[in-house]
Amino acid sequence: MQLRFYIFVILTGLGLSNCRNTVVFNGEPVELVFSQDTVLLDTVFTGLGSSTRLLKVYNPSAENINVDRVFLGRGASSFYRMNVDGVSGRSLDNLEILAGDSAYLFIEITPDAGGANEMVYEDSIVFENGPYSQSVRLITAVWDAYYHFPNRVLTIAQPEPYPDIKIPYGILPCNSHWSNDKPHVIYGYAVVDSACSLTIDEGTQVHVHNGGGIWIYKDGLLRVDATATSSPDNLSNPVIFQGDRLEPGYEWVPGQWGGVLGGIFMMESTAGPQILKNTIIKNATTGIRLDSAAELELENVIVTHSSRVNFYGGFGQAELVNTLLGPAGVYSFYGLGGQYNVSNSTILNGWTFSGREGTALGLSNYFEDGNGVRYGRDLLANFTGSIIDGTLDNEVGLAIDGSASFNVRFDHSALIIDPNPDGGHYSLEDTIMFSGTNLYNGFWNYVEGPVLEGAGFEYVPDSVSVLHGRIGPSPQTPPYDMHGTLRNALITVGASNPL
Repeated sequence: MQLRFYIFVILTGLGLSNCRNTVVFNGEPVELVFSQDTVLLDTVFTGLGSSTRLLKVYNPSAENINVDRVFLGRGASSFYRMNVDGVSGRSLDNLEILAGDSAYLFIEITPDAGGANEMVYEDSIVFENGPYSQSVRLITAVWDAYYHFPNRVLTIAQPEPYPDIKIPYGILPCNSHWSNDKPHVIYGYAVVDSACSLTIDEGTQVHVHNGGGIWIYKDGLLRVDATATSSPDNLSNPVIFQGDRLEPGYEWVPGQWGGVLGGIFMMESTAGPQILKNTIIKNATTGIRLDSAAELELENVIVTHSSRVNFYGGFGQAELVNTLLGPAGVYSFYGLGGQYNVSNSTILNGWTFSGREGTALGLSNYFEDGNGVRYGRDLLANFTGSIIDGTLDNEVGLAIDGSASFNVRFDHSALIIDPNPDGGHYSLEDTIMFSGTNLYNGFWNYVEGPVLEGAGFEYVPDSVSVLHGRIGPSPQTPPYDMHGTLRNALITVGASNPL
């Protein structure tokens, strides 16, 4: 980034050196006009600078003017630096701007800002122009953090004309323990090696750079707040996996992290299932990707705003309890073979960022390779006391082939589903597939929940919803919902009671 910055300085300076010898800049001072009054730069982690931001300064008058001085308010001690029409520094005298034209300022913050004793670092660019003194605010959040950088590259060869796939990664120390005293920042894939584990404490903030994620290699283990028990404190201090762009405009932007393997990629482990509790995973490409034969337990987990799939099961095994799968660009939940038990959970795809290719829930017991050859994968899935809803007329996609078993059951759940599917490959009258008393194709009202404030996503049934007090609990039903509210004798369908 610094190299590009200084190349720009050199080239711009050369271009300016031959063009202004005969131009007169003696216009009267005027009030300048700026492209913005506040410049928000990337959150800075220790040792890393920000990306560069552009500020345009306009001369609205009909005369060429000379701005007396442009400088950073904090002077030489400022952690910001700027480039003004090819001149780099923290101060510049005599900025010339042609009539009706503009000057370009490029601003960045240095890596040293990570050592500032401020959570939010502020400065200003001051413009002194005769009797006028104007300023533009500069704001950057400053964090200290633990960093996990890649030091290896896995290359997967591809046939011509496709480029090889390269996956940068670094192997974590065996049996790593991430505390919540500082954020953790991942570049590339952080790999939990075979026979090793990664334990993440409650309240830990994990930020992943674009294209990166966590890779639980074969026989590795991930334990995220794994010792927590169902209590009123559910999700009050969650572990959060998200991107590393922390300006307000990126709070709920999908697809910020997760490479070709997805966001959190889990392989088979003989040491036991992967466990995630009291966790929020947001803004990935694919939030969780479960590989063949991998096992996973989710409880009080939210996976939302993935640009492709929130939860992808590829012939794995998973237990989802008090789990919310929110908006996703393709599927909220996709199971390609495997075994899944989903109880007291909400799968609600309210994707509004673009058109959507898939349904909230997609289940298939086969796949086809590039040559059109079909392979079967046995599928067993149970959905109990759960919501499957979204913005489409049908939010349950079932792809069934006779070459493998397709054993799927919906029990006391609420579904948006096509009652007359093409080909008749299922029937709502089938009391094995659709057991208990399910609700179909209703207009269920939701309100915004306390955990995802500002996400523009409503997922909590309102107090008069027909989903409220619908079913009796089973011995396996968690006593508290995902927000820590005690469930009554008759419980609400989904992961959350009405507020």
